[in-house]
Amino acid sequence: MTIAMGNSDRFSFTLHNITTTVSDIYASVDWWQRVFGLELLATSRFDAINADVAFPQGPGFKLELLRTPDGFRLPELTADPPAHIGPTGTKALVFRVDDLAAATQSFRDHGVALVWSEQDLGDGGVSTAIRDNDGNFINVFQEDASSVG
Repeated sequence: MTIAMGNSDRFSFTLHNITTTVSDIYASVDWWQRVFGLELLATSRFDAINADVAFPQGPGFKLELLRTPDGFRLPELTADPPAHIGPTGTKALVFRVDDLAAATQSFRDHGVALVWSEQDLGDGGVSTAIRDNDGNFINVFQEDASSVG
């Protein structure tokens, strides 16, 4: 199967941020600072959607954490693998690292919930999957680290 990349003269764009809703904005900011070392750029209020917002930034990316007073959890969105891929929609935030063993040890040191640890992906990559403080799935992988792929 071939996927066409489209017409390059349409318009130019870059990724601005990734948004996720959280149950406690301050606990989530703390988690991202403690576990990944993100820097908090700003906090604000979006009255139009009745949400508080925080913007932590990492190397080459920015998160937008939203908290609304009427937020709720859909269990299907935080299901354990492989059931997590059932519902249509975004599945995981994925980071690439140079040293997965060091990252995995850091997660353990910070008491982060591990879904799996240093699992061979069969394509040359190795992955550790974790959950943030709200149970959202985060995959951290190292390329060309597999003894299989």
